[in-house]
Amino acid sequence: MVKSSFIKKASTAALSLAIVASLLAGCTGNSGNGGNGDGNKTSTKEPAATTDTKADPFGKQPELTVLTRGTWTDPNTKYPDGQSLDDNAYTRMLKDKYNIEIKNEFVASDYGKQVDLAIASGKIPDYLINLTYTQYRAIVKAGLAMDISKVWDQYASDQTKAVYDSNKELFDSLVKQDGKMYGIPASKPLPDFLSVMWIRQDWLDKLGLKAPTNLDELEAVAKAFKEKDPDGDGKADTEGLVGPPNNGPLYQDMDNQNFNAHFDPIFSSYNSFPGFWLKGSDGKAVYGSTLPETKEALQKLADIYKQGLISPGMLTTNTYDLINNNKAGLFFGTWWEPFTEVGNSWKNDKKANWQPYLLPSGADGIYQAKGGNAAASFAVISKDAKNPEAVIKMLNLYVKGLANIVDKDQQAILRDYPFPFAQTFSLADGPARILQEMDKYTAGKVTVDQAHDYFNSYDPSAIPIFDKMVAYKTKPYDNNNISGWNFSGDNANDFGLIYSFGVGLKPYVSGKFKWVNTLTYARTKTMDKRWANLKKLEYETFSKIIVGQEPISGFDTFVQQWKQEGGDQITQEIQESLNQ
Repeated sequence: MVKSSFIKKASTAALSLAIVASLLAGCTGNSGNGGNGDGNKTSTKEPAATTDTKADPFGKQPELTVLTRGTWTDPNTKYPDGQSLDDNAYTRMLKDKYNIEIKNEFVASDYGKQVDLAIASGKIPDYLINLTYTQYRAIVKAGLAMDISKVWDQYASDQTKAVYDSNKELFDSLVKQDGKMYGIPASKPLPDFLSVMWIRQDWLDKLGLKAPTNLDELEAVAKAFKEKDPDGDGKADTEGLVGPPNNGPLYQDMDNQNFNAHFDPIFSSYNSFPGFWLKGSDGKAVYGSTLPETKEALQKLADIYKQGLISPGMLTTNTYDLINNNKAGLFFGTWWEPFTEVGNSWKNDKKANWQPYLLPSGADGIYQAKGGNAAASFAVISKDAKNPEAVIKMLNLYVKGLANIVDKDQQAILRDYPFPFAQTFSLADGPARILQEMDKYTAGKVTVDQAHDYFNSYDPSAIPIFDKMVAYKTKPYDNNNISGWNFSGDNANDFGLIYSFGVGLKPYVSGKFKWVNTLTYARTKTMDKRWANLKKLEYETFSKIIVGQEPISGFDTFVQQWKQEGGDQITQEIQESLNQ
């Protein structure tokens, strides 16, 4: 089963989605996350293992193969009696069935620091995973990474290759140099990064309104939700648009993604993409938060807030409570909100009919969506590794599904962490494939058996999700309202799962959008020193402008200060990294 790391919230319900829907699958973008790597010291050494033209992706090593690695330690991990990080069901399985033995060269809570020390020493273990992009590039530049092009072609399983190929253009831009492959990128699901407009459809219907298709309509709907008693309790106690909770982010950026109650679609309506590095009119890197379009978007948000159309407790209270307690009708979030706020709202009111839409950015009806970091981490194999094929085999096993290779009870206890190659690696459109097949089924284009055959071809763990969707869907099949599903009795326990896949993914499957990606996720030397302060300056200034504590002219002061306090230097360093 393919694991996804799309859920950031520490919510039991949200985390269960990562477990139950383990095929959830990769992300894409159409611009590179910082270029193709740099330097010209990369190794061209080819391991002997790649000479085998009949390689078996799951074959047992002909003799005991010892692999060294560096790894982090999680003090909260609990192991079954007699097991540990060094010796557990996974390491035993690898040794007994595949002749692969794992030796931890270093185990550290400060994993990143130990990786940096290894790079500085000029020698790394046989393989490293969960590297930052900066660390990955440093390893390649230092000539410590193996060109794994041939070993990948010969030993990566079809399922493993399918994950990479589902986002091939982006991944090639990250890990290939002169046609040679020097790393394995993690892969996150693309739908995770699409900002969905969740709205109370039952409130719209009661007030005779339609879902907003532009900012003017958004304001009108928010105003009606606030002033026309949509919940029918005779009190003026409802809000329109839910803003970020106490200390919550205002928008997704290159460091912080996958959360709700933000303002990205409003910024996008002004062609503003704060927190991203973009190409300026001269083709060089500029920081989106400093551009005039962002100033315009902030002015608009300030105007909306002044009208009382954004929850007044934003940034100071837990605004999620407004959703949970059915006192607000509109917010921007992720497709899996039925596991969290939307689910809580439904539990408190079984008629709460939340429906997801996209808010178009312009007259063309297309939403400009911020793309996320689809490859947040990387794995490399040392140029000195004698058996790189054994590393690839471990990834194949991970993608195949840990529950398929060890006792399921053991896997349920251990989860992924102790597996020696536990790196998010998922199909780009994985979540959407389930809904797409469901749509085909409800349209009479495929049978259940045909759908099962399709899922078996890439991940059988999709089958139970699909089967529940079929079982819970009521006629007419084109009714996606809350009334179109049977969540009575025990079915209620699956609300988050079924409503996320059956409804939350609709905007991704059928919506019109295009991705806008940051030019890079790499960090520069000056960013390491100044970025925290610059981010704080940005957040405080923008927050105060929106809630009316500072005039819009404060934006110009922010830009000037941002440039003087390291912004200009960072921009120069970003451009230099892109030129390499």
